[in-house]
Amino acid sequence: MQIAEPPEVKTIMAVAAHPDDIESWCAGTLALSIKLGASVRLLLVTSGEQGSNDPESKRETVGPMREREALEAARRLGLAEVVFLRYPDGEVEDNTKLRGELVEWIRRWRPEVLFTHDPVHPLPVYLCHRDHRVVGRVALDAVYPFARDHLAFSEQVTDGLKPYAVGQVWLFASSRPDTFVDITDGFDLKVSARLVHESQTVDPEALRKSWQERAAKVGEEVGLLMSESFTVLTIE
Repeated sequence: MQIAEPPEVKTIMAVAAHPDDIESWCAGTLALSIKLGASVRLLLVTSGEQGSNDPESKRETVGPMREREALEAARRLGLAEVVFLRYPDGEVEDNTKLRGELVEWIRRWRPEVLFTHDPVHPLPVYLCHRDHRVVGRVALDAVYPFARDHLAFSEQVTDGLKPYAVGQVWLFASSRPDTFVDITDGFDLKVSARLVHESQTVDPEALRKSWQERAAKVGEEVGLLMSESFTVLTIE
């Protein structure tokens, strides 16, 4: 295990299953990278349209509401761009169509570092949301080898998108992390972005307290006051 600085690079891409996923797991680190000069773009595979406990709610209203929340949260964090793929919430599949779309956006945005869900050792153990596992797996496959290889999804290359090799992948929500980032200076912004997701928030003060406790618990393992943790893969 190591304590690391947030990525100090020019371009970062985050791929997540639902609105508020990055706020939960990596927004503190992303906020610090943005302060260091990174341009961060977010690809949301679903719009989280099943994410409501209101028995009167409907997918066609929940989805747009959660997209609006995600855009405002992104504005607060300082993200450069957010794209919604609008796959059905709870029904994301590991298939060629999704893989090709992720390859396309990697080739378009050309990130030095990509953040996504850990599909192999996810949190919570055994009960990780299925969309998280699928999105993480497809994102990793898109990074290596498909976005890199000119014969993979070659129609994109013909249309002008050059192959691209991502340098590192930072896997969040990992049950076997090897890298810890001190997010003390990014914690308030992380929580502020999360609280924008009002549809997912019952008690803002309770959320802030529980998130502070979680960040402290994660950091305790390596002697940090507040931390986010990752499994970091360097792509050869």
